[in-house]
Amino acid sequence: MKKILITSFALLFLLAGCGQKKATTASSSSKSETLQSTLPVLENAEKNTVVTKTFMLPKSTDGSQQIQTVTYKGKQFLSLTIIQKRPVTDELKTFVTEHGVEATQKALIEAEGKDTSIQEARKLPGFTLETKLLSETEIQTTTTYDFQVLDIKKASQVEYLKNIGLENLLKNEPSQYVADRLANGATEQ
Repeated sequence: MKKILITSFALLFLLAGCGQKKATTASSSSKSETLQSTLPVLENAEKNTVVTKTFMLPKSTDGSQQIQTVTYKGKQFLSLTIIQKRPVTDELKTFVTEHGVEATQKALIEAEGKDTSIQEARKLPGFTLETKLLSETEIQTTTTYDFQVLDIKKASQVEYLKNIGLENLLKNEPSQYVADRLANGATEQ
């Protein structure tokens, strides 16, 4: 009788131990299911997140430097801004020396106003171009492409933008564009 009683208790403990093990397994599998069900939400959040990255490219041999800011969402480019700072030409230095920085800035704006290719490009919605004389020795050009508005096919036919390669740019994914900038020596700001 004692043997039966002891065996019964041993089996009871053994079964109780197995029951707890199954409950723990069921609990961890439900945690795993919860984790698995939230992963697509995270992936969708990444696809719908607007990302903006700014890169400073290395200075060229003539002292020019470019800063690019790219904004994208998932695989779609939203905008690209290129700021190019460069030394002024000798001709422009002479003009600045004779007329001053403000008068030279006004003359630059007038010259751009007479340039038909620049004016044709400026008429495109989603494209902006601004030239600024920063000092007697440095000039800056800021070009912005708003890809949500800009008609790429029309822009590619405009003389000023013809050789920029906008269509080729948009064939790539933004992540590849970013990787290419970094591979070419750009530093992320």
